[in-house]
Amino acid sequence: MKSFFRRRAIWPAAALFACVSAQATRPMVVDDAAITNPGDCQVENWTQRTFGQTEYWAMPACNVAQTWELAVGLGRIGPDGAGAAYRAGVMQAKTVFRPLEKNGWGIGLTIANQFREGAGIDGDLSVLVPVSLSLLDDQVLVHANAGWLRAHASGRQDGFWATGAEWAVRPRLTLTLETYGTGRGHGFTQAGARLTVIPDRLAFDAGIGSRTGRLGAERYATIGLTFAGPVPR
Repeated sequence: MKSFFRRRAIWPAAALFACVSAQATRPMVVDDAAITNPGDCQVENWTQRTFGQTEYWAMPACNVAQTWELAVGLGRIGPDGAGAAYRAGVMQAKTVFRPLEKNGWGIGLTIANQFREGAGIDGDLSVLVPVSLSLLDDQVLVHANAGWLRAHASGRQDGFWATGAEWAVRPRLTLTLETYGTGRGHGFTQAGARLTVIPDRLAFDAGIGSRTGRLGAERYATIGLTFAGPVPR
């Protein structure tokens, strides 16, 4: 199946939203068992406003050696009011052991390192296993993640999980719904939509999410676009 416009799960932020400073999530947070096609690249750009701060991210990703997808992202994060903004980054490698096919299932592995300005590249390390299931000829895709994270600043380690689904309600419109959290009890829900403008080339997406817990309900919103296609030769 085509793997354009897949989510880039920057899990260090999503998994420990309350204690990791470099926060970056977008539809969808849950990862899938798919990578970009051999010879292809894509660039995701998105803006997120959450908990009194605004983030801007750009993340190119390319298929390397046909079996790995490598991505490097850069972001700018700053408060909505007074205060200094800072830059953050992420490096991610992803592979698939069993490709996701129509009416089948797939499984893969994602390794990511997220870091912030002034802290070097020894950042928040995460490892996750995405599993995906295709139903109704790809009209519905179901995803589940399980993984581990080590937060560099605090030295804390935690497990995390995520489940979600995509529903193609129209040929170019997909709705998403997901929930995710950590072993320490941080829980989130998120809903979104993706509009494909040019098949396999250009798509827009938007989402809203919330966290509930001992600190009360907190909400965030994100919008983005993705360019994809073969690398010029």
